[in-house]
Parts: sequence; structure tokens; C-alpha cells
Amino acid sequence: MEPQPIIGALNRILSLEYAGVIQYSQHSFLVQDLFREVYADYFRDNSRECHGHAHQVGEMISGLGGVPTVEPASIRQATELTEMLQQDLALEQEALQAYLEAIDAAADHAPLRQMLEHMADDEQRAVWHLEKILRQKDFTLTAKEVRLQQAR
Repeated sequence: MEPQPIIGALNRILSLEYAGVIQYSQHSFLVQDLFREVYADYFRDNSRECHGHAHQVGEMISGLGGVPTVEPASIRQATELTEMLQQDLALEQEALQAYLEAIDAAADHAPLRQMLEHMADDEQRAVWHLEKILRQKDFTLTAKEVRLQQAR
């Protein structure tokens, strides 16, 4: 495995995770109205998760002999909840794509690839969660009522 391409891919992830720390924190500060009770903690929790990922990725980079970036990716701001969530979905989608690219770059390094796959799983779950919050997934019920059969 050539370290430079993977270090570049990891630094892209690191910059996105830094942006997540800041963006989610900013959203926790700015969320208002009735939504504040639920979403302020939600945003803070996501900021902490991004911080944890950033720490892990920074350790990967230095472990490979690289220098972790100190620059975050673009940080989006909003004052309206739906726009905040859309911004967070966009960030999570970017991060997921960056993780998938890093996994490809780490194809010959099984332990690193496995660590990245685990973190990509977290990103995919965040994307799905935000899509559900924003009602971007339609569910089709096959029946309005379900009756359970008794066990024999």
C-alpha cells in the first residue's frame, strides 16, 4: 500500500469530521422554538461523534507517517431546523463518500480497511436517519392491520 494516496483520503475525511464538529455544534446553539428540547441534544451528540471519528482518523494518519490536517471542510449555517437537517444530511453524505473512497485506497491494508468500514457504517446510519427525519424515504404498507397468529 502506497501511504500518500490513503493519507490524502484520510485527511479529506478528517476535514469533514472537523466540519461536523463545528457545524453540529453551531446548529445546537441556533436551534429554537419547540424543537430546541429535542434537537439541541441531538446536534451536540452528533458533534461528539464527529469529534471521536476525527480523533481516530488523525491517529490513522499519524500512524501511517502523515501529518493530520488542521483545516475543516466547508461549514454550513442555518437558523431554520429543516435547513439545518438538510445541511447535516449533505455533510454526512459527503463524509460517507469520502470513507468509501478511503476504503478503496486501503484495499491492501486489511486492518485499516476494517476500521474505515466500521466508521463508514456509522456514516451510512446517519444518512439513513436524517433521510427519515426529512421524510426522504417513502414506506409502502402492504396491510393497514396485522394480526399475529397464535403459536401452537
